Amino acid sequence: MIFATQSCAVKWTDAIQYGSVTKGSNIEVVNIEIRNKLIIVPITIKGKEYRFLFDTGAPFSISDKLHKNNNFKTVCKGNIVDSDYNRKKVKWVQVDSINVGNVWFKNQTAFVGDFDANPIMNCLRIDGIIGSNLIRQYNWTIDQENYSLSLSSKIGTDTREDSFVLPFKTDNQYNIFVDIKIGNSSVKNVLLDYGSNGSITLSNEIFTVLQEKNIVNKTFIEKGINQSGIIGKPVELNRKISYSDSVRINNSNIENVMLRTGKTVSLGNDFLSRLKVTIDWNSKNLYLLKSDKAIDKTNTAGFRIGSTIEKGIYVQSVMEKSDAYSKGIRPNMKVVKIDSLDFNNGSDFCDYVDHRLNNQIFLELINSKGETIKYLIEKTRL
Repeated sequence: MIFATQSCAVKWTDAIQYGSVTKGSNIEVVNIEIRNKLIIVPITIKGKEYRFLFDTGAPFSISDKLHKNNNFKTVCKGNIVDSDYNRKKVKWVQVDSINVGNVWFKNQTAFVGDFDANPIMNCLRIDGIIGSNLIRQYNWTIDQENYSLSLSSKIGTDTREDSFVLPFKTDNQYNIFVDIKIGNSSVKNVLLDYGSNGSITLSNEIFTVLQEKNIVNKTFIEKGINQSGIIGKPVELNRKISYSDSVRINNSNIENVMLRTGKTVSLGNDFLSRLKVTIDWNSKNLYLLKSDKAIDKTNTAGFRIGSTIEKGIYVQSVMEKSDAYSKGIRPNMKVVKIDSLDFNNGSDFCDYVDHRLNNQIFLELINSKGETIKYLIEKTRL
């Protein structure tokens, strides 16, 4: 009992500093999967392969099932706060070894998470998160165009010469923060968040300043429910969305970028996927190379779908001025069908997550009065 009490007295900010890495060859390349605009990495623990989310905006984490199967040593207990600002008590454990390719990370601290709580994460079928406290121990190149993740002990001169440089800062969780420009306005301390499949998220205050300076013009409002955090608890959503052609990173201009309001100020993977990114921990620099891939103006369905045990599959949010909104689709409507998916006859939420919506979408919904209504809507160009 004394040992357990003392071990749990360790602060999590101290615990996540634990760990070391055995560096192999100069460059180790791992093939990645991209699903729902998120990066899935194969890793090995005790000779068994698992699927981990690559997330620079969260600490290293393992699933409750993975922990139970391996009985990792408890380091301490504490709380986590997710991107929706939901709080939950968690256990922090020591993972003896984890291999990413042939790079061996030893004695890493991870929190034990419930990845079934968020329906999107449940559909990803992940076993954990390669998080910031593990990522900070090596240099990484994320090349989503070629579906590869490279680990390197030293950044080559070709990477430094071919890319534009963006300095970064970190906090006690080893999150990465950068400064960017939107129009003539500087936005400081923006979180690099590969665990978000969004684009650029800004606070309401920053978004309002951009509107007042006429940097942001046409704006859409999305209302309903949001359920993006790892804890999975739904929260009320009321956010502004716009597009900008004036996002600049170290004087390099990036066009057609979605901006939206939220609780964090961050660069998500919908934006980061347009760049080949090298994280150099030795110099605290990002080396960025723009993709040659053309980015089309975005058409949106104008609605988002969610799932809970209580509600089943339902309309989470709707964007005002969209075709979906003008035809009467509203949050909390129960979803019966989307295109060929029939949720009363075998289809489930994960089928929807993998489903590609065409420009014309068929829906069958049940409204608050219990009436079944069929809709044929067009995607809206933002």
